[in-house]
Amino acid sequence: MKRLTGILLLAASSFAMAGAAFAQDKVQAPAAATTPEGVQAFEPAFFARFNPVTADDMVRQLPGFTLDEGADLRGFGATAGNVLIDGQRPSSKTSIKDELGRIAAGSVLRIELIRASAAGDLDVRGYTELANVVLKPATGLKESTTFAATTRWYEQGRQGAQLGGTHSWKTDTFGFRLGVQATSLGEREEVSATFRNALGTVTRTQEEFYQNQITDITITGAANWNISPRDTLNANFRILPRLFTTNAAGAVSVPALGGPAGAISLDYEEKDIWYVDLGGDYEHKLDGQNALKLITVNRLVNWRPQQLLTQNVAPALGGQREQIDNSDNRAGEHVLRGVWTTKPDTQHTIELGLEGAYNYRRVNRESLIGPIGGPFAAPVIGIPVSSTKVEEDRIEASINDVWRLSPQLTLEGGFNYEASTISQSGDASVERDFTYSKPRAVATWTPSADDQLRFSVLRDVSQLDFGDFATGLNSISSSANIGNPLLVPEQTWKASAQWKRALGPRGSISLTGFYDDIQDTQDFITVAPPVGFVCTTPAGTPGQCTAVGNIGDGQRWGARIEATLPLESVGVAGGILKLNIGAQDSEVTDPVSLQTRKISSEQEFDWAAEFRQDIPTMKFAWGGKVNTVGPIPHYRADRLEITEPKDPNVELFVETTAFLGGLLVRVTGANLLDVEKETSRDYITPTFFGDEFRSSTMGRNLTLTVAGAF
Repeated sequence: MKRLTGILLLAASSFAMAGAAFAQDKVQAPAAATTPEGVQAFEPAFFARFNPVTADDMVRQLPGFTLDEGADLRGFGATAGNVLIDGQRPSSKTSIKDELGRIAAGSVLRIELIRASAAGDLDVRGYTELANVVLKPATGLKESTTFAATTRWYEQGRQGAQLGGTHSWKTDTFGFRLGVQATSLGEREEVSATFRNALGTVTRTQEEFYQNQITDITITGAANWNISPRDTLNANFRILPRLFTTNAAGAVSVPALGGPAGAISLDYEEKDIWYVDLGGDYEHKLDGQNALKLITVNRLVNWRPQQLLTQNVAPALGGQREQIDNSDNRAGEHVLRGVWTTKPDTQHTIELGLEGAYNYRRVNRESLIGPIGGPFAAPVIGIPVSSTKVEEDRIEASINDVWRLSPQLTLEGGFNYEASTISQSGDASVERDFTYSKPRAVATWTPSADDQLRFSVLRDVSQLDFGDFATGLNSISSSANIGNPLLVPEQTWKASAQWKRALGPRGSISLTGFYDDIQDTQDFITVAPPVGFVCTTPAGTPGQCTAVGNIGDGQRWGARIEATLPLESVGVAGGILKLNIGAQDSEVTDPVSLQTRKISSEQEFDWAAEFRQDIPTMKFAWGGKVNTVGPIPHYRADRLEITEPKDPNVELFVETTAFLGGLLVRVTGANLLDVEKETSRDYITPTFFGDEFRSSTMGRNLTLTVAGAF
């Protein structure tokens, strides 16, 4: 109740401060001009106080705007975010934030905030507002470079580094960007676990650590060619080789045995990790009202996990043994999409699309067991669904109409229809056909220059994680999800309403409410293991097996407040406060108990408060961020598991351009409270009643970044 009261007070304060901020901002000179058509243009001078190095630095400072990468839905056409570059969305599924981070701030002519009613030919895709990054034109060859060097110190005495840069070439008809980034970063998580039986007696304690290390090189490129006034060609690629390792160990102590009872260790390495992305689009404008566009996206991921688990504990806990797990994994996606856009009159923009896609994931896993040091042999009963291939063929047709009834009112209606086949071979063999219709309707009303209302109703279909079709194990914590070949996509009818109000040139506040009606809710289910395979409890006794599956109809509802508040009205010159507060609840019928409960893996609330003060005369800025999330429940077959942080996460920074020839120097202290994450597990199985409590910390860290552009 105290936590909920705090959230409500924080939300109420955002409304109270909004009034003061609006009253103050009304007398200030405007930072950007709003045209009668509802396009607000921000010139580079507006961002100068923030010392931006890249376009991402600029977009993050847009008043009242939050970057949205787009939902992870089925189909390329459904994943669009709310940021455009020269009026176009990149033909790639890689992060738009990363793409903006490769564009030098000096290459940006302006950034436009465009209301849906003023979008014209732009692809609104259901958003109330779009950010359009307009790049400077070039009459001859122009070059620019951005770079950033980061070093990070961890509290446990370790150090990491990241070094990268992007060079761009641009003429009046052709542009190319090439970026390279090298990373070597690692985090260490320390965990204390306590196990109790049904009487509350401590039966075992475990001190664990997980040391992760990521080393990679990312090479990216993007080209755009204006072949003629009617023809445009864009292409992009990413190549990312990576090495990932985890060293983990758990020291076990059993009070009944007089103390220490041995240890468990894990050496994990992913070899031959390669991410390869290749995409592009070609657009031909037939005339001023019609255009054809062809888009392709291709992604390939390859990785080979190698794992050695060594168990050296008392005989009552399993004794001495080693287990080797080797996997060869590959996943891919290939999408081809064609779009015809036509404007039959000044009020309508109609888009007709046809998309084909092929997705797959292949897992080949081998497990060997033996005494410490070997020899090793395959277990009598292998891990179920450990070697398999999942494939999906999908075709989707769509039609969308953006109808601008007036400068104040825009209606967007659309209908998508997809047909797909998902097949699985190997340890599980099954083939299923699916068809889904996905209508949507969005209305955006702008009753005044400061207010905007948005109402939407749509049906979407979630993207399946093919990893849930194969069995996954967590060796140290002894939990597993059995592969489920019968998993189907979750479908949701979504209704939402949003009110947004501008608070002068630098501030805004919005309130959004939503309701979701869900079919085939994705959650954890209880499954019968193959004959001879055992899912164990913390006591080592046979337990119930868990898989990711579908549990019927569900509901979700909630609200969110977002505010950007200039602080001149409270005496903080150059200060700005951003608040983001959300709360939600859900309801589904548990398939085992038949009782109503929440949906697994969804947080009850989250909030973040971000402060920044710029002092241009000193070429200095400082600020910080405080954020947290509420408890996240997991209703597994053998237990109820709840995870939540004990304290909010606190981060502070200082930055300056007063030294090193005007380069941006930033020092950031993160996780300053060394947040303790608590996980409680209450077990109720036919063979074991008890609980487990886990407490983990990641440690503080300090980061020094030097960045610049020329």
